[in-house]
Amino acid sequence: MMEKETMLKVPTQAKPYAPYSYGCKVKKVGTFIFIAGVVPNDAEGNIVCQGDILGQTRQTVANLKATVEAAGATFNDVIKLTTYVVADSMKDYLGPVCGEYLSAFPNPAETLVGVACLANEGQLIEIEGIFGL
Repeated sequence: MMEKETMLKVPTQAKPYAPYSYGCKVKKVGTFIFIAGVVPNDAEGNIVCQGDILGQTRQTVANLKATVEAAGATFNDVIKLTTYVVADSMKDYLGPVCGEYLSAFPNPAETLVGVACLANEGQLIEIEGIFGL
């Protein structure tokens, strides 16, 4: 079972403006799970919710959850997330979408990267993560 401090307190930095932490201190981990970039595809491989960052984020988080659970973990086991968002969608993502998405996780270390494009045309978001059991 993983033991971690969910939020590192860094006295020289402001409190994070979203529900993430500057880092996680892992005390005990038996197994690390590395999840490659998860995208907003349905079971047939089609990108869902074309042009809708909220819909794509919800699908991506659902896909991430299924992948994490297939590995025997849950969102409570998250250590680090990296989220890639197409720059044109960034302004829409940073409001309620980011808050809704990050609220599913217990204060992970999280990095948000704005990109020009992702692997598939129409894809607006991709999330990868590290989990520990």
